[in-house]
Amino acid sequence: MNDFRERLSGGTRTSVGSADQVIEEVLEDTSKLSSIYQLFLDEDAVIAMRSSYVAMKVAENKPETVEQFSEYLFVNMDQFTQQEVRWHVPQLLGHLALTDDQKKLAYRYLMDWAETDKSKIVGYYSLQTAADIAQTDSEIFHDFIPRLRKAHHMGAKSIQNRCKKISKQLGIEL
Repeated sequence: MNDFRERLSGGTRTSVGSADQVIEEVLEDTSKLSSIYQLFLDEDAVIAMRSSYVAMKVAENKPETVEQFSEYLFVNMDQFTQQEVRWHVPQLLGHLALTDDQKKLAYRYLMDWAETDKSKIVGYYSLQTAADIAQTDSEIFHDFIPRLRKAHHMGAKSIQNRCKKISKQLGIEL
């Protein structure tokens, strides 16, 4: 049984519980990350959220740790339906050196999430990572621009603000 499951349980999806202690522990021994990633699909929404949060925070400090989980992330993209996990997966993908096929696949999922998920935070992070990918692939870039403009036109204020920042990043007009 996953020893982190109990430590990441309890409370609400808007609280981090003991995640900060788990982050410190995993930063000291990144071999424990496998147990964390396996919890992304836990039936308990709090555990799934906190495990993806832990992985994202570890990746901020040690971006290279995500690489060993790239296959896991791509194989399970269809299974990542919980909004809090979808907040963190785009940020994790941003740390990967993606192949051309992975770029296309990641982009497809990120844009689907940005355009269909009810969570503005999912849209925010998905659009940003999609923009970062678009900067590295001209085909994706040309697909992304009209979709960014649509998101800017149709999105909530937070999405509109992110679209403005992305347009500056990409050097385009909205």
